[in-house]
Amino acid sequence: MDYRKAEKLRKEWGNKPCSHPNFEVETHLDSGYAVVKTGDYVCTCCGQDFTKEEKDRIIAKRNKD
Repeated sequence: MDYRKAEKLRKEWGNKPCSHPNFEVETHLDSGYAVVKTGDYVCTCCGQDFTKEEKDRIIAKRNKD
């Protein structure tokens, strides 16, 4: 998900709680031509960004519960 789309989602979502049900790799356009992965992940529901480790912890906790 492009980081600008994630930023828009965050603004629209506001401060409501989110269970972060799905994630996508965060990307941005490099010089307007190439899509570059940032190394982070974005919640497709609220737009919050996470490191790989944070995303993995959320998924592990969800699977444990």
